[in-house]
Amino acid sequence: MGNDNSGRVENLAQVGGDVHGGIHFHGGRDVPVPRELPPEPEHFVDREEQRAWLDRLLDGDRRGRAEVGAVTGLSGVGKSALIAYWLRAHDVIERFDHGQVYFDFGSGRRTVDQAAEHCLRALGVPGERIPPTSQGKIALLRTETDHRRLLFFFDNVDDVRELLRLRPASPDSVVLCTSHRDAAELRPDGVAAIRLAPLDEDTALDVLRRCAGAELVEAELDAAKRVVELCGYLPIALRVVAARLVKRGGRIERVAAELQDRQRRRVRLEKVLRALDFATDGLDEPHAELYRLLGVFPGRGFTAEAVAALADLDPADAEDALEELHDRSLLERDDLDRYRFHDLVREHAAEAGRQLGADRREAALRRLVGWYRRQGAFADRKVMEPTRLRVADPDVAGKNPFSGKKAALEWLERERPNLLAVVGVCAENDWHEDVVAICDGPLWALHHQHKHYADTLAALRRAVDSAAALGNPVAEARMRSLRSQLLVETGETAQARDESERACAVAERAGHRRVLASALEFRGKALHACGDHSDAIGFFHRAHALNEEVGQVRGMALQEYLAGKSLVALGKYAEALDNLRTALDRMAGFPDDARTPERIRITMGRAHQGRDRHDDALSEFEAAIRSIRARGASFDLAEPLELLAESLVATGRPGAQDCLREALSLHESVRSPKADRVRGKLTG
Repeated sequence: MGNDNSGRVENLAQVGGDVHGGIHFHGGRDVPVPRELPPEPEHFVDREEQRAWLDRLLDGDRRGRAEVGAVTGLSGVGKSALIAYWLRAHDVIERFDHGQVYFDFGSGRRTVDQAAEHCLRALGVPGERIPPTSQGKIALLRTETDHRRLLFFFDNVDDVRELLRLRPASPDSVVLCTSHRDAAELRPDGVAAIRLAPLDEDTALDVLRRCAGAELVEAELDAAKRVVELCGYLPIALRVVAARLVKRGGRIERVAAELQDRQRRRVRLEKVLRALDFATDGLDEPHAELYRLLGVFPGRGFTAEAVAALADLDPADAEDALEELHDRSLLERDDLDRYRFHDLVREHAAEAGRQLGADRREAALRRLVGWYRRQGAFADRKVMEPTRLRVADPDVAGKNPFSGKKAALEWLERERPNLLAVVGVCAENDWHEDVVAICDGPLWALHHQHKHYADTLAALRRAVDSAAALGNPVAEARMRSLRSQLLVETGETAQARDESERACAVAERAGHRRVLASALEFRGKALHACGDHSDAIGFFHRAHALNEEVGQVRGMALQEYLAGKSLVALGKYAEALDNLRTALDRMAGFPDDARTPERIRITMGRAHQGRDRHDDALSEFEAAIRSIRARGASFDLAEPLELLAESLVATGRPGAQDCLREALSLHESVRSPKADRVRGKLTG
C-alpha cells in the first residue's frame, strides 16, 4: 500500500512497523445509519402519475448537487402519504444506504435551525460539536453529508425556498419535502415541484372500499358517491369517515345524511377542518381578512376583479393576495386565471366569514352585487341590441370594458354560475331591484345566445317574485313575459300561455305602452306555441300598432316576423312572405342584431317549403346557417339544420343525415324535448 488516502474517513492511523496490542482512537465516534422514515401508509391507492414523477426525480441528472423535490397541495390531500408509500413500496430506501432522516416542520412551528440540529444529531454528531448558530450548523451539515448517500424527508415545510439552505453537499443525496405553499417558481433554483390534487371519484371510492369494506360500498354505491363528494375527495376525510363506519357500523346513507348537515359535518370531519384551522393560522392579517371575505363570496370561481369589489381593493392588490392564498394551497387556479376553493376549504372559509359580523358581510356582498350588476349591464349591451327594452338599468354610464360581442359573451358564460348565485343571495336578502336587474340584463342576454333552461327559469321565477314584492308592475310584466318565452322553448306551452296572460294583465294596469307591446308579443308567441295561430296574429298586430305609436322600428319588425310565422302555420305562405320581407328590410337598420334576420330567413325558408320551392328554401336556410356559425351561437343551428335536411331530401341531395345528427346533438346538449322528434327522423 502507499501512503495516500482519498475520501472521508472517521479515524486514520499510519503505522511504520509492527503493532503489538490494540490501537486506541481518542475522539473518534461510530457513525450511525438513521432510519427515521414514517411507516408505509395503509390503504394507499393510485397516484400513479405522481409516483412516476418521483421515479424520474430519483433517476434524473443531478448536475453535481443533491436533487430537491417538493410535493405541494391542500391539507389532507395525501402529500406525506404519497412520499412515504413511494419510498417503502418501491425499495427506494435501499438506494440510500447511509441513512434516511425525517423532520416535521409543523407548517412554520419549527425552524431551519431546529431542522439542521436534528439532522446533525441523526447523523451521529454529538451535541458538544454542534455549533450554536444556524450558519454554523448548516456548514457542519454540508461537511457531514459530503460523499454520502442520504435521503432527507422534510414534512410540512412552510417555505421551500428557506429549506434550500439545508441542501446536502453530496449529489448522491436527495431531499423530498411537502408543503402547503406552491413551489413551482423555485424550478430555476433546482427544485422539482408537483402540486397534488384531490382524488377523482373512482379512486376515492376505492379508498372507501379498502378502508370500510368493498361489500359495504357496493351495497350502497350511490350513497358512497355522495359521501366521497361531501368529503371533497380528500384521503384524510375519507379515512375519518371510513373509521366511523368500521367502528360503529351502520349504513353509508346515514353517514351521507350526517355529512350534509353542516353542524354534524363539522363534528365528523373535525380532524380535517382542524388542519385547515392550522393552515390559516399562519396567514398575516390582510390575507386572513381576505380569506374570511372570500368565505362570503356566493359563487364558485372568482377573478381578481370580482374579489377587488368584494374586498374593496385595487385589482392588482387583489391579484397579489389571491396568489398568496394560492401559494398556500388554500385556493386552486385554472388556466383562465380564475380562482376557486376546494369544497372543504370553501366550507371552512364560510365559517371564517361568519366571524366578520352581519354589517361587514352585507357591505362586502353589496359591493360585489353592484359590480356584477354593472359588468352584466355592459356585457348585455355588447351581446344584444343596445336599444332593446330594459326595465332595469336602462342606462349605464362609463366606458364599456368589453371589446366586442365575443368577449362579452365569453364573460357571461364564464360568470353564469356566479350571476345565478348572486341572484340567489339577493333574493334571500330581499334585494329585489338587484334580482330584477340581473335577470333582465346579463342573464337574458346570455339566454339569447346559450341556453341553460333550468337555471334561467329558476332565476326568472325569483325575478317575478321580486318585482311583485317591489310593487313594480312594469318589472313584473316584463319578468313574466320573459319567463313565458322560456316555457314556450321548453315545451311547457300551457304554463307559458298562463304566464303570458298574467303578464298582459299586469302590463295593462301599468299603462307602459312599450312594456305592454312586449307583453302582447310574448302572449302571441305562447298562443302560437299552443296552436292558436289566428289569435296569436291578433296579439302581434296589437303589439305592432303600439310599437308604431312609440316609434320602435325594431319592435315593428319583430311583430311582422312573428305574424309571418303564424301565417306560415296557417298555410298562408304568400301573405307570410310579404310580412317577412318587410321585417327583413326593417332589420337592415340594426346591423348589430344578426339573430333576428337569421330567424326571419329560417321562417322564409319554411314558407318556400310550404310552396314546394325547395331551392329557394335551401338558399334561405344556408344563409341563416352561415350567419349563425359566424357568430358562434351553436344552439341556434338546430332548427335550420333540421329544416335544411327536409329540403335536401326533397331535392334528392346528399347531407340530410349529417344535418340531423348535428341537430340531435345540439338538442341533447340542453335536454330539449325536440330531441325525440329529430331522433325519430334519423331512425326513420
